Amino acid sequence: MLPQKRDKVIIHLPIFVMPRYRHSQFADFNCFFITTSIFGKEHLLLEDEVCKIILKNFTFYNEKYKAKLLAYVLMSNHVHFVIWFEKEEKKESPISVYMRDFKKYVATQIINYLKENNSKLLHKFVSIQKGQKYQIWEENFDGVHLYTRKVCEEKIDYIHNNPVKAELVKYPEDYKYSSAKFYSSDKVLKSSLVDYREYF
Repeated sequence: MLPQKRDKVIIHLPIFVMPRYRHSQFADFNCFFITTSIFGKEHLLLEDEVCKIILKNFTFYNEKYKAKLLAYVLMSNHVHFVIWFEKEEKKESPISVYMRDFKKYVATQIINYLKENNSKLLHKFVSIQKGQKYQIWEENFDGVHLYTRKVCEEKIDYIHNNPVKAELVKYPEDYKYSSAKFYSSDKVLKSSLVDYREYF
């Protein structure tokens, strides 16, 4: 279960190997744990404005692709999140299309922001690929299908404990760019997040 507020944090690693699939095989699934990283493992997400760009795009693309964000954490050089898609009959995987567009437009907005505010940092993302001036994200993302409530809870626990494990905060809900506070608060928080228990 998810840790209650101010409980001692214990990270339980799964004792089995999660099934992994090529992105083309994701078409039959609708809930995913996603990890995507900044190019070269640069600590780009230390910039508050960059984090805000990512969160705004979550809202936009969740509406566009009928997706629900169940949990997330923005670390300094990578992002973890859990996302649910409404089941639709499509040949193409919803997560593949979502990630293609999400990463593309987040990158465009980050580049524009850095051009105006931090050109020195932008130089770290000069691309060697033909036809591409800058590269913000690593090319691929890691996607794992979440098929039970137990597995979903394990991944959300992992997400929320990332900042604690990195010794950035003592408690998960104290981290600014995380969904931990949404789950630990006694109050109903205004958020674009959806409680995972509505789907599992």
